[in-house]
Amino acid sequence: MTKVADIVAVLQQYFPEEIASKGDPVGIQIGSLNQEVNCVMTTLDVRPQVVDEAIANKVDLIISHHPLMFRPAPNLNYANPQNEMYAKIIANNITVYSIHTNSDKAENGSSDWQAEELGLQNVKPFCLDDDGIAIGRKGNLPEPMSAYDFAYYVKDKMKIKMARLICANNEQKISSVSFICGDGGKYWHRAVEENIDAFITGDVYYHTGHDIISSGLTVVDPGHYTEKLFKDKMYEKLIKWNEVNQWQIKIKKSVVSTNPFQDLF
Repeated sequence: MTKVADIVAVLQQYFPEEIASKGDPVGIQIGSLNQEVNCVMTTLDVRPQVVDEAIANKVDLIISHHPLMFRPAPNLNYANPQNEMYAKIIANNITVYSIHTNSDKAENGSSDWQAEELGLQNVKPFCLDDDGIAIGRKGNLPEPMSAYDFAYYVKDKMKIKMARLICANNEQKISSVSFICGDGGKYWHRAVEENIDAFITGDVYYHTGHDIISSGLTVVDPGHYTEKLFKDKMYEKLIKWNEVNQWQIKIKKSVVSTNPFQDLF
């Protein structure tokens, strides 16, 4: 019989909760370490449609990248869709475990997965957090290219329909690249300080974009949903660990898109 605690013990070896950024609510979100597990599902987000998917597949444990609870609930009135989702999770004996910035910062975690996806060479840590552990990565492109071509390079490598290019000169040559998974717009200064040609991150704000252009830095914003890579990579790891540890459980990854945006052309 495999319990949540057995799976979490392995996850902690690779993605220790202790290295998560300060205030990041990682780990058990709802449920119990003593919960028996027959089926695990990986996901980027825990949203109502994902919970319905988990219930339909008789999932006992959801492993997500984004924490279920970023903010405390002021009440548990089920008229609130978020609260109704919590109730469904509890009623169906599902445990939710989240691995967020501890995945971004871990060796062979989200940042290294993205560096591999982007085809970067000579990959090194980028942007040390308060604990001295990097939350991003930096490296070099296989060959220099213009800022304009670089935006399409990112779009192609990440297999996305749209990316936003922020730069003063589309012909600027890009060789060195840094990135922070998800929403890292507030760290663009770090790329400037290290004389890096381009920075990749999601959710760049309008006025921040003006400041970036004034600095001479090139930024490509591929959106936040590119972090869906987490559910694929975590699925692959769980398949391997299931065999090694003889858990004899089913492993699934969510097929639901939790991207709140639609690309219209």
